[in-house]
Order: sequence, then structure tokens, then C-alpha cells
Amino acid sequence: MSNILDSIRAQYEQNKQGQQSFDNGTDFSKYFAVRLEEGDDSGESTIRLMPTKDGASPFEEGHWHSIQVGGKWRKLYCRKHNDGEHCPLCEIEAELKATGSEEDKKISKQFKAKKFYIVRVIDRANEQDGVKFWRFPHNWKGEGALDKMIPIFTKKGDITLPREGRDLVLILGRDDKKYTKITSIMSEDVSLLTEDATKAKAWLADTTTWKDIYKAQPVEYLEIIANGDTPVWDKGLQKFVAKGEEGEVEFSYNKTETKTEEVTAEAETTTSKNNEDELPF
Repeated sequence: MSNILDSIRAQYEQNKQGQQSFDNGTDFSKYFAVRLEEGDDSGESTIRLMPTKDGASPFEEGHWHSIQVGGKWRKLYCRKHNDGEHCPLCEIEAELKATGSEEDKKISKQFKAKKFYIVRVIDRANEQDGVKFWRFPHNWKGEGALDKMIPIFTKKGDITLPREGRDLVLILGRDDKKYTKITSIMSEDVSLLTEDATKAKAWLADTTTWKDIYKAQPVEYLEIIANGDTPVWDKGLQKFVAKGEEGEVEFSYNKTETKTEEVTAEAETTTSKNNEDELPF
């Protein structure tokens, strides 16, 4: 059995048991997400998982908070789980849990950092974009995208190999809330990553990481949200402040970040709203 299969299975078993191990660039072409166009009830996407070095699992792990900001759902980078740093949102969660109140415990759930997997892929429909990053949620029910891919690795071996790997076909549908979901995942026959030597060299040499794509918001941005306010950019102070307290506002910075969050969030609508770990945004 290859090292990569050992790595993936160990990771999968650990997370299945509920153990914890431990946005926003502007290049939209680097995000891959499953999404059905309006009016479509079914469809499919074909991807190729990129290989890793030293037998590591291709499924890296990251944590984000899923919180409404200004009336819209946002994924907020968790500095504590991802980088071991101070996270105002995790602090609020801990404080609420510590009161002993059942109501506070219920409220604390909205501040909980949720686990996501991030994998480097080639989107066969957009190969000109090069390596993309697919972020999808851990599913505690065992019904998520990773759960659907593990049997393929088990039966077919290392499907990320450049010469003897396989493409994956994601079959898409809609749940009862009309959100896009992956109904099944199938593997294609063995094939080359690409027959274009130039493409192959560029894709395999790409050193971009998911932290280059899904960037952390400033601490003051998170602190404002933790206090129940909406952050806006104050041009004079050159920092985020609570809405209503700003002076002269320069919208370009905040607008770029917000737009990126909206595009990424909309494209990542893959699961049912009923699962508290997988809010649709």
C-alpha cells in the first residue's frame, strides 16, 4: 500500500471519529466549486486531483467561522486553528460556553470554527486556469465529498499519479432546499495528467498554497464582528471600524474583499442548510 493511501485513510478515520487535527485573494480563477446554473437540476464537473510530495494526503485541512456579516454569510479565516494565533471569534465561543447557561451554549455554536478540506485540482472545463483550490466541508454524518472519494482511492489506488491517475466526475443535483450538492463521484479510466508537456511542467511546479488563496482577515475585522457590529474600512484611520463610527470611507479595499467573499461563497453552495456544519453560502 502506498504512503499516500496510508495518509488519506489515517486522516479519514481520525476525522470520522470526531477528532480535531490540527478570504480572500482576488484571483477568482483559482477557486474551484461545484455549482449548477439557475434552471438546471442536474449536471457534472470533471476534475483531476493534483499529486503531493512525500506521500502526504492531498486533502489539507483548514478552519473557518461561518457567520452572518451585514446580513450575508461569510467564511472567516480562523487564526487559532489554522495558525495557532489569537482568534476573537474563538474567544467569544469559549466565553459563552463558560457561563454555564444553556442559552449561551446554543449561541456559542454560531462562533464555532468549522473544518474544511482543501485540495489542489485541475478543472477539466477550464484547464487554462491552471491549478485551482477546491474547499469543501467536513461532513460529520459521513455523507460529504471526501466520504465519496475514499472508496475510489481504496479500489483504484492513488488516483493523483501524473501518469497512472484518474479524473473524477462529480455528479451534481439539488437538495430539498434547491442548493447544489454532489450526489455521487465516479472515476474515469487511467490517463495522463495532460499530454501537453508545457502544461504538465507548469502544473507540477506550481507552489501556490491554499493560504495564498484563502487569506486571513485582519484581527480588528474579526474583533468588530465578535462585538456584534459590521466592519467597514475607514480611510482616515487606515483600518476597519464598526459601521456608524467610520469617518471618510474608501470603499475599494473593503469592496474587493467583500466581492471576493461573495463570489467564493456563492460558488461553494454545495450542501443542505439543515446541517449546522455546512451552512449554504
